[in-house]
Amino acid sequence: MEPFSPSAKLVTRLEALASPVRLEIFRLLVEQEPTGLVSGEIAEYLGQQHNSVSFHLKSLQHAGLISVQREGRYQRYRANMSSVKALVAYLTENCCRGTQNCDLPSHSLQRPHEESSDENA
Repeated sequence: MEPFSPSAKLVTRLEALASPVRLEIFRLLVEQEPTGLVSGEIAEYLGQQHNSVSFHLKSLQHAGLISVQREGRYQRYRANMSSVKALVAYLTENCCRGTQNCDLPSHSLQRPHEESSDENA
């Protein structure tokens, strides 16, 4: 019996999201669906240099998490929602012993910074 091995594509996507900057860029692009943003807008939103943001955008694009479309002299980036849905489906396919019928406690749905502020209350 061969050991379980997730596809290289899924691992590449998870690795791309392991960077805090790339995760922030990705979440921003998901929020901006379906219109997306041009790279300059992303850099401005993050307060980062354009060349630094371009590096992270290329990594996300290589992982298949975002797409890019040229618009004149600009490039518009959008979240690849089908890849996002496939990744989430893969991560949750065996949820609750395969029933996929879980009721998560409300505290598990909070964003990480919300959890830490609740603990200090």
